[in-house]
Amino acid sequence: MHVVLVTASAVRHDHVHAGDGQIHSSLPTLSRLADDATVFSRAYTSSPDHESTLRAILTGTHPTRDLGVVPTLVDTIAESGWETGLFHGDSDGPLASWGFEVPDESTTHSTTEQFRRMLGQKITAETTLGGLLERGDRLLGSSLGIRLTSSPTHTGEAVTERALSWLTETTEPQFLWVHYDDAAAPHVPREGTVSDGIDKRTATKLAYATENAPETLTDDERETLKTLYRGELEHLDQCLGQLFDGIQSRLDANETVTAFAGTSGCPLGEHGTWYETTSDFHDESVRVPLFIHGPKFDAETVEFAASSVDILPTLLAAVGVKYDQQRGGSDLRTFMGRRVTERQVFAASGNALSEAMVCNSRWKLARALREGRETLFDHGDDPKERRDRSSENLPVHRALSHALDCFVENRRTQQTESSHRITASGER
Repeated sequence: MHVVLVTASAVRHDHVHAGDGQIHSSLPTLSRLADDATVFSRAYTSSPDHESTLRAILTGTHPTRDLGVVPTLVDTIAESGWETGLFHGDSDGPLASWGFEVPDESTTHSTTEQFRRMLGQKITAETTLGGLLERGDRLLGSSLGIRLTSSPTHTGEAVTERALSWLTETTEPQFLWVHYDDAAAPHVPREGTVSDGIDKRTATKLAYATENAPETLTDDERETLKTLYRGELEHLDQCLGQLFDGIQSRLDANETVTAFAGTSGCPLGEHGTWYETTSDFHDESVRVPLFIHGPKFDAETVEFAASSVDILPTLLAAVGVKYDQQRGGSDLRTFMGRRVTERQVFAASGNALSEAMVCNSRWKLARALREGRETLFDHGDDPKERRDRSSENLPVHRALSHALDCFVENRRTQQTESSHRITASGER
């Protein structure tokens, strides 16, 4: 059996799923995958920060544990005899140290782009000049739509090409994990998508406005920003089409378990922020698509809550790989066919644990830990989370608050134990 896991940042559930529950018609690749897959309609990230969520997927634990102490589930599957290939486009991000590969620099960027990146890195190495560069970049971006620096992220096409090359080069069984950052901000017009006709400088100026003066955005500008995001999702879907077509020509579909999962959402200004999700537990930031396709997964939609920490335990169990079941994630197949609408999942804001959340298929409780402030939402009649119900349904509030107390205390205990192990290891 082979395992294919595809993850992507900045993928909102309600911008993938249309109002009728089907996948949006502009995303044909995801639609084809979902048609034959188990669709987890209430899937949540384990953190609003996508890097923490990726760490949680990698380890099967919530992100308050240290990655260097907990063996990853990828280690587990590699030790069980699988060839493992992990691919990602951010050459400057932490995933490179977690075992992910990035495409070769020389094949993915023009000479001009490489010069701009080198210039930006050189200047930002000096504190004073770095501040000048940042101010100049902001001024030119907001007024003329020009950026001095460029992102170190490789294109989805380059990541796809490298992943498919690895499949061709390796022997079975294979575990392939591909992560895409193409839908992350700043958003740019994409050829062959709904955003194709938007001027690039206009897109840049609007991106700076979301950071520096969001209150000045007109209704038309807000719609343009949402169109740019839609274009990014369509571009991601095109990359996924190339990836899945390549996988299909190389691997037997009857012997392959394939999963697609978002690692963060995208607020788009609905609760005051446009792209920053680090401490945002609204559904726009933490509810994401999750589809799993394979011989042991029926084509159905399930309503119980699922978490990103459940992804690798589910995939490993499906292909018969044993793992530590005390980590925190669960094999989602064990809940199939059962009345588990009250299953609770949790999320925390990275390692700092300053905010946390618990939710089931209907209710969500978010807590700012330092202030002790809690907000309760009822998705049954308030899917956009506009009204705090914490003072209206005390039994639900108390039950979820107690569950969140246990989760936070458990995470803090594990974090303390992890710190002690790190200190002891350093002393040796």
